[in-house]
Amino acid sequence: MGANQTIVVFDSSVDRGGGADWYRLHAERENVCDALLKEFRPSVDKPGALGLSPEETRRAQTWHEGLLQARLRKIDDALDRLMGGSYGDCSKCGRWIEDTKLDLDPAVAFCVACWKGMQNIH
Repeated sequence: MGANQTIVVFDSSVDRGGGADWYRLHAERENVCDALLKEFRPSVDKPGALGLSPEETRRAQTWHEGLLQARLRKIDDALDRLMGGSYGDCSKCGRWIEDTKLDLDPAVAFCVACWKGMQNIH
């Protein structure tokens, strides 16, 4: 490469509103991580505070932690798709996911048709 040549880097993740989605996903990721760190410290666990037994409290915490971890995986997957250039495309069929769906949940991975198809299977 000559001394006068310039390399231009194009960030495709900003296409189709990806920049705004990147910020939304990262903000939610921070919130989920904060919730996981704060909510499940032993000092926060106050058995009986909600009228639950210690076993019920542990089960509720485990259930809630599982939901937060699942959401974190979904957010991380969306960030990977965004950085890889496939954000907004259905992970199953490759069609574009409707903007209204991405506006509601920027981590959504499937178009409506594929999501409905998967619901019928389960």
